[in-house]
Amino acid sequence: MTLLEEMKKCLPIPARPTKELYRYLRKKGKDIDIDRDLNIFEIIDSGDMGGIVCAIKGNKEVFVISLTQLIIKPDHPLSVKILAYQKKRIKSL
Repeated sequence: MTLLEEMKKCLPIPARPTKELYRYLRKKGKDIDIDRDLNIFEIIDSGDMGGIVCAIKGNKEVFVISLTQLIIKPDHPLSVKILAYQKKRIKSL
């Protein structure tokens, strides 16, 4: 089973934005809290160029964010696999 399939079985997945993502969204005037979990409610494979992207719910909006820009709690059952994917993906960029 692929990571994408495993993640879909675990939805919703709580996540937090990276500091970079948080700063970017705040700069764009988006209402987001860095200390509050966001729920990933959909996982999308955008191919080799985009990788795995996640639909998340903010306070008032829905965002489509790369999995590499999200922090998954270490106690989540897929955290090790997701972190490995993130490291590999960032390295390949």
